[in-house]
Order: sequence, then structure tokens, then C-alpha cells
Amino acid sequence: MILKKSMIRTLKENKFQYAGVILLLLLAVTLYVSLSMAVTTLEERNARFTEDYKQETLHFVPSERIDASKLEEWEETFDITLETRSYYDADLDGSVLRVFSQTEEINRPYIAEGSNPEDDGEIAVSSVFAEKNDLHIGDRLEISGEPVVVTGFVYLPDYIYMLEQMTDLISDAEKFGIATASDRTMDQWADQSQIEITGWSRDGEVPEGFMEAVRTETTILQFVEAGDNPRIQFVDTEIEGAKSMNNTLPLFILALATAMVLLLMRRRIDMQRKEIGTLLALGFRRNELLRHYLGYAWVIGLSGTILGLAAGAGLSVPLSDLYANYFNLPALSMFDFNPMVLLIAFILPLVLMLSVSAWGIHRALKVEPLTLLRPKEVTVGKKSWLERLPLLNRGTFIQRFRLRLLIRNKARSLYIFLGVMFSTVLLMFGFITFNSMDKLVETTYEDIMTYDYAVYYQSLNTENPEEGSDPFTRSEVKVKGNDTKLTGYGIETDTPYLNLLAEGEKLNPELEEGVVLSTPAAAVLDAAEGEDITLTNSLNDEEMTVQVAGVADVYIGSQIYLPREDFNEFLGYPNESYSAVWQTEKPERGENVYQIEDKQKVIDSFEATSGATRSAVIGMAVFAVVISVIVLTLLTHLIVEENSPSISLFKVMGYHNHEVSKLVLSVYTPVVILSYFISIPLAGLTLGQLMNSLVEQTGFILPTDVSWWMAGTGFIVIMLTYALSLALSKRKLKQVSLQEALKKQQD
Repeated sequence: MILKKSMIRTLKENKFQYAGVILLLLLAVTLYVSLSMAVTTLEERNARFTEDYKQETLHFVPSERIDASKLEEWEETFDITLETRSYYDADLDGSVLRVFSQTEEINRPYIAEGSNPEDDGEIAVSSVFAEKNDLHIGDRLEISGEPVVVTGFVYLPDYIYMLEQMTDLISDAEKFGIATASDRTMDQWADQSQIEITGWSRDGEVPEGFMEAVRTETTILQFVEAGDNPRIQFVDTEIEGAKSMNNTLPLFILALATAMVLLLMRRRIDMQRKEIGTLLALGFRRNELLRHYLGYAWVIGLSGTILGLAAGAGLSVPLSDLYANYFNLPALSMFDFNPMVLLIAFILPLVLMLSVSAWGIHRALKVEPLTLLRPKEVTVGKKSWLERLPLLNRGTFIQRFRLRLLIRNKARSLYIFLGVMFSTVLLMFGFITFNSMDKLVETTYEDIMTYDYAVYYQSLNTENPEEGSDPFTRSEVKVKGNDTKLTGYGIETDTPYLNLLAEGEKLNPELEEGVVLSTPAAAVLDAAEGEDITLTNSLNDEEMTVQVAGVADVYIGSQIYLPREDFNEFLGYPNESYSAVWQTEKPERGENVYQIEDKQKVIDSFEATSGATRSAVIGMAVFAVVISVIVLTLLTHLIVEENSPSISLFKVMGYHNHEVSKLVLSVYTPVVILSYFISIPLAGLTLGQLMNSLVEQTGFILPTDVSWWMAGTGFIVIMLTYALSLALSKRKLKQVSLQEALKKQQD
């Protein structure tokens, strides 16, 4: 009972320290539970939607309509389900609405609200597009001069991440959306519609030989497997990335909280040495004292985990909805409860915190009672080897005192070092991501791709292109050995519309010596300049071994660039043929035009998401500052408490509070600065490794260079955070009672 009262009194006296540790633990548990629950809900919705509504295994775009009898023949031969659907890109005041015909077998539409369009002049639009463009059920639109009415909100399983073009990176629901319409409505745009064939297999794999069979029958303008489709694959990539973050970020915060509890327990035992020695001499068992001091860990662990579980469960619902809206997933389930997440979030912090605390307390309690009754300075009077260095015995008293304080508290120096490193890495992640998005757009779409439009044709052209346009050939190729798929571009080496740059140097002339890879392609292949790679062509089983002449600063898409004549020869095309052109004038959509790529729309989509990116950066910066303030303030408070006798003596000697603060509190300033500057390259390296590990799934890679403004801004933020923690601790320093401190010295 006496020990319990002592614990309650100690908790009240040091409520700031223990509340800070509880807050750290609360953040760790909240992050883990909210993200894990949201990802579980996202994963469950994605799995149910793709399975119940039969997400495609593949789709391809033929240059001409294929007879139903041929499709039936392929279905029997390759044990695959095939279905034809058409789509029409409607222009709605600068936005593109892709209207699909309704399907019955594959990529079946899900009507979340309203009714399915059945009559002439009825459509159902994607809910997120409707929200962004202020569309409601019953509203009337005009598409190509034809009036249509919105009957409902629709979701399609092959447009979970709504991208207009396969090469797009950012989904902008305000500028692009999807819709479904009845066959009679689609007939109005039949002459302007595009046909595609969707396929579904039971094992989710493309049957062997299927692509070759299709290519012998017709020219394929596009053949995409589900695993290579960013509209499908991005959600899986996000799930995997979120799972990795769930296992990393909360664990590091948990480790900080656990280490802080260990420091607090050891400090509490050091301060109560005489009391512990007296209790042991009176007959108290060490196990009883162990349970008493473990009570602090129990209070911190239970408070932090319970509050974190409640906060995490509540936060997971809006996070799930945010994910669903971003990925255009229907709310097939409101909340998918995962008991394992709650169990892990409750048990793991408690087990870890209690185990580490028990180990530290047990070591401290092994000392004999008589030893505990002596002052610690007498029993532990050895100098470390660092203190014996001649360099550290020079200088003024203030310098020697600060160095001794720093050296004799190596565990705290390490804790501050890791805490600042964690905050700096988070801060740099935000800065690098923000800067990289701008650099990606500027480098890829302005410096390298100087065209305004790319026009893709339904069949090969051999006629001379119009003036002001530059021809090129695009086709998919594979790299022998690892079956990596690349988008091949056969270009004119002197084209004015594509400047393949690497650190400002133009690589177009190098195409005479070999091939140029995009940065994502080089990362996926792990290929560098001077290495040989072998390309394979599924059209005619041809192989071609080429040397990598350079890697261009093209950060989007796994692409390989070759001279057009060489690429045409490899593909078996006529030497002068081409499948697309780049130009600066806005093209007209003709009968032979398959697709028009508007570069400005891509740039606009990036700019439209810049606001969200800035918010994410600010949020990450705030989170980093909060963690840093908690860690640094807890440590500096602990330093004040531990050095209260010395602080009192300094005051007796005539030192002012700001001088004492400089002696005791700011002693760890070199550790903070060192940790910050070590963390900068670590952040770039870590983010670079993360991007390289995800490049195959995402198809893009962010430049991770750290500029001077990032380093400078980050340094200012970290030092202001450090200054804030010192300011908070100075209040405690001023409250140190002179009489009580001297009394401790007399005792």
C-alpha cells in the first residue's frame, strides 16, 4: 500500500514526463491501428469488387472489329472468356468523360446509387467525377449535341485508379471520369467510338500463345495485362506500400517510447537509491520492488495503448473513405474489422515495454542494500576512457563541465540522436517528395518532351507526315532473361520534340551507338551505361542485343529509345513506317486516329494535385516537429531533474538562469546538429531505395536530390524545435528549489 501511494505521488509530481511518454505511445498505436484498419478495409473492398464484378485479366485494342465467331474460337482454344465493349471520349467543357458500353461478363459495372442506364439518352457516371463536377442524379448533359440524363453513379473494376492514358501518373477526377450507357445511347457515337476486347481467365494469367494468335489475325494497337495496368495495379501498390509503412513508422515511435520509459525507470531508481536500500534492509523482497517499479510501465502502457486503440479505430473510418474516393472503389463494406490488428496493437507495446523495463529494473535492483545506501558518486567514481583524453581536459571550466555531462550520458545522447534523426528523415521525406514532383514535371514534360500533342494511329502509316509533325514508332518489347516489359520508341535521332537529357547533356546522338533507357527502365533492369541487353519481339520471335548508351532523366514509364529504322526492322515493319507522330498543333480526330495525348492535360493534373501534396508535406512536417518536441523536451526535463543539485550550486555561485541553462540544457546541441546533417543523406538514400523497390509496380521514379533550400529549411525547423524544447525545460530549471537541492547535498 505504501509503495502504491509512492507511485501515485511520483506520477503526480512528474506528470509532464509520463504524459509525454504516453503521448508517444498513443501516436504509435494510433498510427498502426488507423492505417492497418484503413488498409484492411481498402484491401477487402478491392478484393470483393474485383472478384464479384469480374475484373479483367487483360484487354487489347484491335485495329479493326473482330467477328464474334473468332472470339468464340479463341475462347474454346485458350479456355478464356472474351467480351467486346466500346467506349467514347466525350468532351465536357474541358473535361473528358469516357462513356463505356455495358458489359455482362467482364468488368461488370456496379451501380452505387440511382439506377442502371437502360433507355436511350441515359448514362451513369463515376461518383467522384460527379462530385468534382457538381453532377447529380437527374441532371441533363449534352454530349456531342445529344442530350443525356444521369441515372446513377457507377464504378468499374478496371478503372479503380482513373487514368485517361496508360502513361499518366496522376488521377484527376475533375478532368477525367468514366460512365456507362445503354447500347442504344452508344449507337449515337458509333462512328467515333473505340473498340476493345476484354479477357478473363480463371487463374488470372494470360494463356500461353494467346497474344500471338491475336496478332496473326489483326494488328494490335494495345495489349495490356492486368499486372501491367496502372488503373488496376496502383491500388495493389498502395496497399503494399501502406503495409510497409504500418510496420516501420509506428514501430520506431514505439521504440522511442520504450527507451524513454527505460530511462525514466533507471532515473527513478537512481533518485530513490537510499529508499530502496532501506526497504531491502527492512525485509522487502526484490520481486516486490520489481513489481512496484513495473507499475509505472503498466500505467504508461495501458494508458497509451487504450487511448491509441480508441483514436486509431475512430480515425480509420475517414481514412478508409479517403482511400475509397481516391481509388474509385465502391463502399461494398463500411468497415472491415480486423481483430488481429487490435490484438497486436494492444499486446506488442505492453510486452515490449514491460520486458525492457523489467530488464532494466532487475539490473538496478541486483545491487546490495549497503551499496545502495551510499551516494552513487562514491561507488561509481571511475572516469570513462573518453574523459581521459588530453583534448577533453583542456579549456575553461564551463567547456570541461559540458563535455563531461555529454560523455557521461551516452545513452541519452544516443536517444536524442535517434529522435532527431527520425524527425529529420520524416521532414526530408516531405521536402524531397514536394520538390521531386515539381522537378519531375519540369524535367520530363518541359525539358525533354517538347511536343504538345502525340497522335497515335490505328494502323501503320508510310506516307510522309504533315509539316510540323515528327513520326515515331511505339511498340512493347521484352528483355530476355527477366521478361521485363518495356515500351519501345523508334525515333528520329534529330527530332526536335524529344530531347533525351542526362544531367543537362543531350543523349540523342548516342542512339547511333546504342539505346537510351528511361530512369525507371534502368532501375527495373538494374542496367547502367555500357551494359548489353537483349530485346525480344513476340511478333516474329526476333532477338536483338543492344548496348545501353545512356540513361535519360525521363522519370515516368519504363521506356527504351532506339533509331526508328532499326526499331522498325526489329519489329518487321517497313523502314519508313510509323505508328504515331509528335506535333505542336492541336490535331483533329480522324478515322485512323486511335488516341490523342495532350501533354498539357498531364501537366495540369500534376498542378491540380499540388495542393494535396503541400498539405501532405505540411502534415508530415508537423508530425516530425511534434515527435521532436516530445523527445527533446522529455530528455531536457530529465536532465534538469538529474542535475538539480549542480543547478542549485551554480545558482549559489552566482550564475544566472540563462547561464545555468547554457551549462546544463544546451549541452546536447552538437548532438542535435550532428544528427541532423547525418540524416539528410540518409533520407535521400532511404527514399531512393524505396522508389527503386516500387518502380516496377508504379512505373515511375522520383528524383531524390536534396537541394540547399531543403537542407536550410529543415535545419531551421529542427533548431526551432530544439529551441522550443529548451524553452519548455527552462521553466522547470527556474523552479528548482535552492533549499531542497542543498538539502539533497547535505543528505
